[in-house]
Amino acid sequence: MRTFLWPAEDGWPYPDSGPEMTDPSADMDDDLLCLRVPSPHLFEHLDPMERRVITTHYGLDGQPARNMKQLHADTGLSRAELRQVLGSGLHKLRTQLR
Repeated sequence: MRTFLWPAEDGWPYPDSGPEMTDPSADMDDDLLCLRVPSPHLFEHLDPMERRVITTHYGLDGQPARNMKQLHADTGLSRAELRQVLGSGLHKLRTQLR
């Protein structure tokens, strides 16, 4: 049974528990595996905002991975806009990698 968490004062429904961590020994998302060893031209066809959101969300820019709340603070985009940008960028990458 799922427990519903009411949105906090800032509108985010879940407490910020720090950066999202990946466990290399666990089953990893195929998208994340493909992005860990990117080709030099992999991100060329992405819009600048898609490139920025994907690289910072997954920590591909050499910095720690950032969660959606942190991306909201960095970019000023709403949660819906961030999800849309992330989704469209990942869709473009999936299409290119097939």
